[in-house]
Amino acid sequence: MGKRKLSTPNPDVMSLEAASNDQTLDKDYKGMGVVYVGHIPNHFQEKEMRQFFGQFGDILKLRISRSKKTANSKGYAFILYEDEEVAKIVANTMNDYILCGRLLKCQYIPMSRVHKDTFKGASRPFKKIDWQGRSKAERNKVKTAEEQQKSVKRLLKKEKDRRRKIAALGIDYDFPGYAAVAPKPSCKTAFSDDEDMEVMEVTEIAEVAAVAEVA
Repeated sequence: MGKRKLSTPNPDVMSLEAASNDQTLDKDYKGMGVVYVGHIPNHFQEKEMRQFFGQFGDILKLRISRSKKTANSKGYAFILYEDEEVAKIVANTMNDYILCGRLLKCQYIPMSRVHKDTFKGASRPFKKIDWQGRSKAERNKVKTAEEQQKSVKRLLKKEKDRRRKIAALGIDYDFPGYAAVAPKPSCKTAFSDDEDMEVMEVTEIAEVAAVAEVA
């Protein structure tokens, strides 16, 4: 038996596989039309898309598919026109149109094939997330005593494994390593606020007794 070929998504072609009626926009968007636009130039954002494709007719919704991790455009978008005939004209006119050196791929999608979540979040303004800044702040935040101890234990464990591997190779080599400079855990006993008050009271009583004996 031959190997089964797995179908991979192509940003230039929109699948028109049938979907259940309750998962489409067929009921709520009668008379409207959706156009799939693929191979979009990288610098073409929502503003530029509305200005360019708005020449054909009124755009009700527009959503550019973006990466959840980087927020960069995936190179394709969906446009909802108020008139179905306008959407068909856009798909026929703009398909294979060269825009900024990119060959656009446009396709009209019947409402019975449009998933109900296609334009989810389309009304929200695009806001790029500073993932690099978040990661930097997370790494540079001040660690608690417990977190520092965990880091020290992890470093000592790695160093111990490294020494064992060196010895297994028959190499007689010793080095101070991190163990020589690792901070030692505190031996001081931590008291709660109530215990601190009790210690202060006992100390004051002892001092009063000592003064009385001297007098």
